[in-house]
Amino acid sequence: MRRRDLLTGLAATTLAAGAPPAEARAVRRVRPGDPGWPSEAEWERSGRRVDGNLVQPGSLYGTCTEDVAGVPCRALLPNLRNPFFIGDQAGGTQVSGWLDAWAPAVSPYAVAAHSTADVVAAVNFARRHNLRVAVKGGGHSYQGTSNAPDSLLIWLHPMQAITMHDAFTPQGGSEATPAVSIEAGALWIQAYDIVSVQNGRYAQGGGCTTVGVAGHIQSGGYGSFSKRYGTAAGNLLEAEVVTADGRVRVCNERRNSDLFWALKGGGGGSFGVITRVTVRTYELPEHFGWASGVIKANSDAAYRRLITEFISFYAIALFNPHWGEQAHFRPNNTFEMSFVSQGLSTAESREVWAPFLAWIAASPADYEIVEEIDVGAGDARRWWDTSYHREHTTSMHFDPRPGAAPLNGWWSG
Repeated sequence: MRRRDLLTGLAATTLAAGAPPAEARAVRRVRPGDPGWPSEAEWERSGRRVDGNLVQPGSLYGTCTEDVAGVPCRALLPNLRNPFFIGDQAGGTQVSGWLDAWAPAVSPYAVAAHSTADVVAAVNFARRHNLRVAVKGGGHSYQGTSNAPDSLLIWLHPMQAITMHDAFTPQGGSEATPAVSIEAGALWIQAYDIVSVQNGRYAQGGGCTTVGVAGHIQSGGYGSFSKRYGTAAGNLLEAEVVTADGRVRVCNERRNSDLFWALKGGGGGSFGVITRVTVRTYELPEHFGWASGVIKANSDAAYRRLITEFISFYAIALFNPHWGEQAHFRPNNTFEMSFVSQGLSTAESREVWAPFLAWIAASPADYEIVEEIDVGAGDARRWWDTSYHREHTTSMHFDPRPGAAPLNGWWSG
């Protein structure tokens, strides 16, 4: 099958369709209150098929929808700033809408999948009853695909197993490579802890610790170090997927290769429910580093010169595999920089930035350092080591809930 044919057919349907494309275009999903909506007894039987893991998600905002001034609401509000609290809620999403294109919606029912078998049961139930399906891992989808109104949510959060491989060979393949297999509910902080902190390897992923691994890959998977290691999708070696017919398929370059290609950027839940991914790992560099600060120009003319100088400096010194970047030119004549590096020591990083910083220092009447320019590097193995950050840095916030996992940390700022 040609890739164009695959995309033409699959784009005309949704996960729960199970119908030819011509029919799927006209199909209407069954919604609560419709005659075909499953009865309470049918939902109960469905729950038994998934070992009782059928839940009814509540609103993320809980009692605040009833009494915003009440004690329960006041107790809830601090948790809404905790991405790990949000991730632990079946009805929560880390993103609450993008350019007014969508709004988060809570599904009436969710399967908290603990296994591939649970996912198969959920897909089959949705197909039999013509239900809309949403799939959520980390809940970071900027497109809003990790939730949908009146849907059955397949919530992959409980599936978090991670397995390292010294030499992984995809099914049907012959070449082995170091890799890691990650279940679809795992977050990148969990993957980095196993891969980098514990095993001294690197897997290309997202910078935000609470991003879900599988959804990130399905959306392409750009990261801060992608100029060196490529995208997360580009490092995908194999995926286990449950498709709309309820079948479990292994996808790689040799098996189900068109579906494998479509998964690498087609968006989370678009072509099936990924239950496990296996991605390539690399030798961890000795150093990861940073360059941050805020510079304010004292006039519009000085700001234009600053923009011109930085873009020229970037092209010469930073547009290479060592640097990943966030550079913000603000409307108040302020330039904010937040860069990360790999493979450079503190001395090497400071040497890179020296010409630009000297240019700034040469015009003290034009430029003010609002936030100190900090350029440095450290042991790459500690970059995602939450225990180290708890004791030695202020770079991370941590989950304050009693009994929270030690890994529950996210970057400050």
